[in-house]
Amino acid sequence: MEIKKKFIGFKSADRPSLGLALIFDISGFTMFYNKPDIHFYVTNYINHIVDCVDSTIWGGTAYYTEPPKEIDPLKLKPSMRKFLGDGMLYVWEDTDERFLSSPNLKINLINRLWNLQKYFSSINKKLLEEMPIGDLPKSVKFGIAQGTIYKLVEEDNTIDYIGPCINLASRLVKYCPEINFVASARLDLPKDKLEANRYFRIIAKELRSFENEIIIVDKNDYSKVSENDKKRLFTSL
Repeated sequence: MEIKKKFIGFKSADRPSLGLALIFDISGFTMFYNKPDIHFYVTNYINHIVDCVDSTIWGGTAYYTEPPKEIDPLKLKPSMRKFLGDGMLYVWEDTDERFLSSPNLKINLINRLWNLQKYFSSINKKLLEEMPIGDLPKSVKFGIAQGTIYKLVEEDNTIDYIGPCINLASRLVKYCPEINFVASARLDLPKDKLEANRYFRIIAKELRSFENEIIIVDKNDYSKVSENDKKRLFTSL
């Protein structure tokens, strides 16, 4: 593809608003992409993974859970979705209905994402029916954060976003390699809802540019982290 013209610039930056940023990363995708003849099947692979993640937002069938379940659409849909090479960025911008102030919407979303990463082996099993190789990426990782965002509008009206919560989500998705789902405590979720859904808060002391950030992880996920990594990466509240 040839780029026909140079970047024509942004025409405006809206006032700051409340946003939610979600990033997923396919672990080991670079190694997977180096497989012979990858171009014959990589689009089907990416499309399948994105469709599974999209279904947690727009609704669909979570065929990978035990038992499979139908997922209702979230009340608030992302304002932007962008492919990042080995995953995707989703950005929600709050509306006058203040959906991002609702703990229920966010708990619903993080539970769906946690289930998806938990059952990723079932997704791989489905993909093996179509793929010519058995050495598929073993996991998908999620990072999610809430905070200030700014909407940038290009001259052709293309929308983009910047903001610290997007940067934070990108750090969270790369944090502890033994945990595939990490959320920022900036989601502002009540303690009772976290406890009812098996999550707890802990300090991530080595999160680049966000040192000593309080994060939310699943209790069972954290129990599987090695003692060395617990000591190196986390501090209890």
